[in-house]
Amino acid sequence: MRYATMLLSGSLLILTACGGSDSSQSSPPEAAPAPFTIQLSGLDGYIVDELQLSDHYLFALTNAGLYRADLHTMEWQLLGFDETQVLSLARFADHHMLAGVQQQDDQDYPTFSLYETTDGGHSWLEITHDFGHYETENEQGKHQIFRTEPPFALLYEPDSATLYGSGYDVVASSTDYGLSWQVLHGGWGMFSQPNSALAVNPAKTEVWSGGQGLTENPLLYQFTLDTNALVEHHAAIHAVLSNPDNLSPAVVYSIRFIPEQPDAIFVTGEGGIAFSNNGGDNWQTLLGDVDFRFYFDLLHDPVSSRLYTAGWSKAFDVPQPLIIEWSDDAGQSWQRYQYPSSSLFGGVRSMVMHQQQGELTLFFGLYKGGVVQVKPTQP
Repeated sequence: MRYATMLLSGSLLILTACGGSDSSQSSPPEAAPAPFTIQLSGLDGYIVDELQLSDHYLFALTNAGLYRADLHTMEWQLLGFDETQVLSLARFADHHMLAGVQQQDDQDYPTFSLYETTDGGHSWLEITHDFGHYETENEQGKHQIFRTEPPFALLYEPDSATLYGSGYDVVASSTDYGLSWQVLHGGWGMFSQPNSALAVNPAKTEVWSGGQGLTENPLLYQFTLDTNALVEHHAAIHAVLSNPDNLSPAVVYSIRFIPEQPDAIFVTGEGGIAFSNNGGDNWQTLLGDVDFRFYFDLLHDPVSSRLYTAGWSKAFDVPQPLIIEWSDDAGQSWQRYQYPSSSLFGGVRSMVMHQQQGELTLFFGLYKGGVVQVKPTQP
């Protein structure tokens, strides 16, 4: 894998903009020292749709396989599914994992499978499961046809030893490592866009999920496990993740919580970043529609309380700049930094944060740009 390091120095442009949907409020640029060091860290050319961290490893779910890098060496190892789209990954332990994979059949139609490893990825076994399975009848009503749907997201919650998964417009749970599934809300075979945002509030017995509906409307669900109560935040989140004049298309891509503030919820997607400080009762726009960028995630530094994000412009075949944005006042105002490269595919599709011995490292997964390490040089 290609590996390059670039240490930035000198003066660079940082733009400061107020939160909200009006990007015209940006103030004039001002010179400042480089706020980050950027390290290109392999998988160049890959679409890195999701990154996951363990104590020792960084995992990358890509359009061409599942990869793992040791955090000390950052040398990438293919764990499986070469040249195959990896949709989701649940890690029960470093040696025990479950992967959702999209493959093609003999007629080039997509098929979806779950594979399990118990030896750290040295071998994978396709499991027989009932995720997404339901019965239909043909036009004569004589035959039952079994269909399945993609496991767009998998999430293991170790305290309850429960695995959660989301499909098109459904969230289900499993207590036997993905063999059998119980629908929490929604249903199999629903007509919807992928719903790949899935999160568990660590301070509450709540499962949150989201994505996009058929009419390009955002979907955001709040499900309370103790009471089976379901709250739909679709309309409220659409109002803050779109142009208020016409409710333009929007998508929910990630849901983030702050462990010390159980009622604080961040939602990112097409249309910007939304925030609730009261458990979803009310929502506000932290970062509005900025040049039609898609925001796939947000990170919160528990030490400095700084928020970090980065976006992707809808360009599939041409490079775009890596733009990092951050806020030191809970999202009320934002600064941005643009990495000086015209050849990098710098659109960010995933991000995770690693802290060790007081040193903070952000890992960004790029669209066709591989993985970069970002280290702040100022508090």
